[in-house]
Amino acid sequence: MAGTLYLVSVGAGDPDWMTLGALKAIERCPVIAAPRVGDSMTALHIAEGAADLSGKVILPLDLPMSAQMQPLYDRAADVLCDALGQGDTAFLCLGDASTFASAYPIGQRVRRRGFAVQTVCGVTSFSAAAAKTEMPIGYGSTPVQILPFGCEGFAERLRLPGTKVILKAGRHLPALCKMLEDAGMLDNARAVENCGMAHERIYTDLRKCESLGYFTVVIVHDEKGDA
Repeated sequence: MAGTLYLVSVGAGDPDWMTLGALKAIERCPVIAAPRVGDSMTALHIAEGAADLSGKVILPLDLPMSAQMQPLYDRAADVLCDALGQGDTAFLCLGDASTFASAYPIGQRVRRRGFAVQTVCGVTSFSAAAAKTEMPIGYGSTPVQILPFGCEGFAERLRLPGTKVILKAGRHLPALCKMLEDAGMLDNARAVENCGMAHERIYTDLRKCESLGYFTVVIVHDEKGDA
């Protein structure tokens, strides 16, 4: 009997941020799939801090960051569909599976092949970063924008009212700092690198940063928002 694919969000880094729903999904699945980049399986490492994976079949999915992600998604879906022919499978996802995650396009491919897919929500990197910096993302009637660095209209969107959550900006930090300074917002920006992971760093002055790692979230607070 074909199994169900569970897109299991494991949170931003700290195993304590995994939900009960995530743990239950992992417990019921005999096969645990997780992204692998080089020798690193970060989502699996997080899950191991909260769940007993002994006796599970571990299925690495090679998903290095690339300009050509579609063939990688196709291959991952092939591997997952083979596993689902034998039973339920959990695909572990960093942060939340519905928020800038590879889980969605892969899950869509699996669903189109006739398998059931369920998403287990989790803690996003930016909600975890907001807690770490004591900098709220949204409150009162404050608008919130979630912006991947360099998206269409990025510079214009930065100048719109409200809080800005900026993702994928680590190695572009000098350019981002220049844009924030030009907009008069640099003093209101904070960055969290490797939130909830080993070597976590919190930066309250982005002028002191040259370049940060991939797992970096920048939050730019709007001082004019409602308190």
